[in-house]
Amino acid sequence: MIAIVPVPLRRFSQNWLANDELAVALVRSMKPRSGDHFLEIGGGEGRMTRALLQHDVRVTTIEVDKRCCETLEALARNSAGKLSVIHSDVLEYDPPKSNGHELRFVGNLPYAIASPILRWTVEHHKIVSDAYYMVPMDIAKRILAAAGSSERALLSVLIGWFFDGKMLRRLGPGAFRPEPKIKSAFVRLQPHEPPSCAARRQHWETVVQGSFAHRRKTLLNSLRQSGWQRDEIERALAAVDIDISTRAESLKVIQFARLAEELPELVQ
Repeated sequence: MIAIVPVPLRRFSQNWLANDELAVALVRSMKPRSGDHFLEIGGGEGRMTRALLQHDVRVTTIEVDKRCCETLEALARNSAGKLSVIHSDVLEYDPPKSNGHELRFVGNLPYAIASPILRWTVEHHKIVSDAYYMVPMDIAKRILAAAGSSERALLSVLIGWFFDGKMLRRLGPGAFRPEPKIKSAFVRLQPHEPPSCAARRQHWETVVQGSFAHRRKTLLNSLRQSGWQRDEIERALAAVDIDISTRAESLKVIQFARLAEELPELVQ
């Protein structure tokens, strides 16, 4: 029985790769190794999945669309046990951690929830060997934005805390069906050792969020509006040698780590 390929649905923000050749090229750029275990986010109609299965790897694909799961399960039945299909919203899925093996994350991310999926990836950074994601170009620029760039944002720092990012390929609308109205990029996230920081993770994330909460304002004013007192902020900025007129996009990750160590935790 031949599985029927579903039609992309807008409610799932589905824009699938337009041809097998592109999927094969993207997978080749990941340099799959024998025995690798890929966690695919959004298997869709299975184009990337099939390209992965051409290699001696295991694939676990997470798909929220039941129609696509049926297509992927048909593929799994002929995969000699290499493919597992999980019907789930990825943001509600907790990847396995029991055997200590790292996973290689991959996905053509649904554009409407690309940022939340990137945040989800950060949450699970300890089990990420590397990650390869198709994302809108504006999000790719945010991921890669260095300190001082006008593109730098909260996502830049959260990703940069745990990963080095690199753009591997630019793709126009014609690379997908249906064609989106925006350009896209295929990016790689490579884990690195996060900066040492004595502050609790919840606290430093609150500091970073507060710093970017009011983008047109200085760090001093943005942090004030996020709950800290002016004298607390001034003391912290002076302690880490940051001028009070500095804006959040000018800071490196390590500077946020030092700032979080100096600022008191907010009382909820």
